[in-house]
Amino acid sequence: MSNQIKSFCHRNIFLLAVIFISCGATEDSNFKYEQSDLSLIGWKNKGGFETNFPEADFSRWGYIKGREVAIILYSTSELANNFGQIAGQEQTEIIQQSKTDSDSGDSGSFYGPKVERTGCRGFSGAALFRGECPRREPLYTVFQIDGNALFMFEPLRSEDNDLAAERLKELIILLNEKYKDKK
Repeated sequence: MSNQIKSFCHRNIFLLAVIFISCGATEDSNFKYEQSDLSLIGWKNKGGFETNFPEADFSRWGYIKGREVAIILYSTSELANNFGQIAGQEQTEIIQQSKTDSDSGDSGSFYGPKVERTGCRGFSGAALFRGECPRREPLYTVFQIDGNALFMFEPLRSEDNDLAAERLKELIILLNEKYKDKK
């Protein structure tokens, strides 16, 4: 019987710890960013998407210190957690093999069907004329939702996905700090 009581106590303590940590973790995700807040971290708006992201109020891509960063804003954090999660997964999807037998001119990894590729880098004018594109860009490989915003990151050439994800977390922490200072 005493083992059952100990087990019950340990389970309840663990459950309370999980609830406490979860509540603390969601406190910072209540930010409601506006377009003007993005300049706080040096983001420079460069263009829009052809993709229509459902329920999004704002969807643009730009640069921060030479890195391409896409930002999609929703009116609420609930919409960001639902629709932003879907958009982030779709825009960062990399598949192992092409689903068609035709050669699209792309080399390297193959991308999911909904990944928007707005540019072509690493090509000559002749290759583009032939319809070839050696490296479609941008290639967002990591994403994170914070408050009402979806952030997608393109890694630098010297980064793998893990390092890009870490840099994205650092950027969001910086934005949170600047956002708090502004208020």
